[in-house]
Amino acid sequence: MTTGAIILAAGQGKRMRSTLPKVLHPACDLPLVAHVVALAKDVGCAPIVVVVDPVNGKRVETTLRGLFPDTQLTFAVQEKPMGTGDAVRSGLGHVKADRVLVLYGDVPLLTKTTLDKLEPALEGVELAMLTARLPDPTGYGRVVRQSDTKMRIVEHKDASAQERAVDEVNVGVYLCPLKLMQDTVASLKADNAQGEYYLTDVVARAASVRTVEVADVDEMRGINTQMELAEVDAIMRRRLVRTHQEKGVRFRDPATVYLTPRVAIGDDVVIGPGVQFFGAVTLGDRVVVEGPTVLKDISIGADTRIESFCHLESAKVGTSVKIGPFARLRPGAELAQDVHIGNFVEVKNSKVAKGSKANHLAYLGDADIGAGANIGAGTITCNYDGVAKHRTTIGDGVFVGSNSTLVAPVTLGEQSYVAAGSTITKDVPADALAFGRARQESRPGHAKALRERQALAKAKAKKE
Repeated sequence: MTTGAIILAAGQGKRMRSTLPKVLHPACDLPLVAHVVALAKDVGCAPIVVVVDPVNGKRVETTLRGLFPDTQLTFAVQEKPMGTGDAVRSGLGHVKADRVLVLYGDVPLLTKTTLDKLEPALEGVELAMLTARLPDPTGYGRVVRQSDTKMRIVEHKDASAQERAVDEVNVGVYLCPLKLMQDTVASLKADNAQGEYYLTDVVARAASVRTVEVADVDEMRGINTQMELAEVDAIMRRRLVRTHQEKGVRFRDPATVYLTPRVAIGDDVVIGPGVQFFGAVTLGDRVVVEGPTVLKDISIGADTRIESFCHLESAKVGTSVKIGPFARLRPGAELAQDVHIGNFVEVKNSKVAKGSKANHLAYLGDADIGAGANIGAGTITCNYDGVAKHRTTIGDGVFVGSNSTLVAPVTLGEQSYVAAGSTITKDVPADALAFGRARQESRPGHAKALRERQALAKAKAKKE
């Protein structure tokens, strides 16, 4: 049987105190609603219908389509905030499946392990739902049972004192035949304290219900404030760290590492304190990343070592590379095997071939650097003329002396040398030695005379 998902994501989120729609606030570098879409995908839902509000709907849609380009996503607009029942009504017309699963865009901690229990629970009954038991259920809808398979949900504001004493609460996640949901939603009435259409009415209308109790109550956490967002973010990070630890990753200080879901880590990897991951990151076997360091949308080959205080983004790093400390890779940087990028070296939109080194204080922008080249301290590729970017080509085995300026477009032929302190504006042939600096001149005695003049000036100033 096929199952479609409806994700309710039309809440205004006023308590977030932000112009960013609540469901787009990030937890572990992904919007809250993206975690829920990923979960719906994981349990095999199709289509996935996201119910949005008319103001922020396009923004939510654009974000999710960018993150899930190959997913069957549909977006439905809830014109007015009239409750969860009305929100589901807005999305039901887009569900073409045998059953429907209801999820929430601001509840990102729910797991596949828990959701997988709903399908077997649905056997022999009309509806399966998640519940939890809380020591303090204040604010939650209570599960009021008439029998093992017959029950209703009473919202806290509508509950009597006896009903409020019940500690079993409704999580709000339901799996049922599409027709049951359609029939229920079509007949909903707003005769309650909130004046809203409660989706919970589907529980009372179902002929039989089976509940699945959530083992970890963190899974039902919804987010309404920045404080709650931070708490959920921390829980998510701890989960991710634990998952990687179980696979053998060594975290020197797990509490200080910022992990995200789109991180793939190989065997025998060591992560230092304060390392931050963003976007899609891949670490090969035996990689060592010292912290604090930022890694964003980057792949790093096996046996590479990254020293502290590096910022590496949208780059490709080969095997056995050494980077840092205090190095920066910007978008488009590609480092081949055995490359060394040292302290205070910045690489942008450049390819560095096998075995080349830039160990100190260099800027390599829009450059193609051959194998076995040595880039001296203070070297700069001058890639921008104020209008356009130009490339610098450095051949295999080139030696560039310290404090050299390479004015693009320019090519240094294979095995050529550039003398320290040179400004190179013309191509250098292979095996040539290039000088591009003024001739040095020494004037004997002038330093002594300069000091004497300075001393007289100071003495005069003191008298005055």
